[in-house]
Amino acid sequence: MARRIQGKKPKQGSVVKSQEPQNYDKFPPIFSLEKLQAGKYCLSNLSQEHKAMFSEAIFRRKTLSWNEIKKQNRHALGTEKIPKRCIKAAIPRFITDDFEDFLVFRYHGLHPMVGYRQREVFFVLWFDHDFTLYDH
Repeated sequence: MARRIQGKKPKQGSVVKSQEPQNYDKFPPIFSLEKLQAGKYCLSNLSQEHKAMFSEAIFRRKTLSWNEIKKQNRHALGTEKIPKRCIKAAIPRFITDDFEDFLVFRYHGLHPMVGYRQREVFFVLWFDHDFTLYDH
């Protein structure tokens, strides 16, 4: 025999609302350094000029949605894909075997920052300050 927990009475006739999945392409990117890899391509190895330009690159994109970024030139405010197999640095363990392409944003001229996207967040993994992370 089922026992009823004493307390609030169940609400009768309440409406169940289904929640539509979010379209994260409508949001601007959130840049995260949480997954940034230590070593040669880390933020700590950038010059002061490159660090300043990284912050400027984030600022320039703060009002653009992912949809708008997709329409931009890859060497300007846009992005491009780089196959995982082209990266010369060690791939972090949390990147699974079925993962195929990294995203690249330019942060200082043609200097790329490489990472991946989850929802509206872009996780920066590397700063290719000397153009040696992958063949350009």
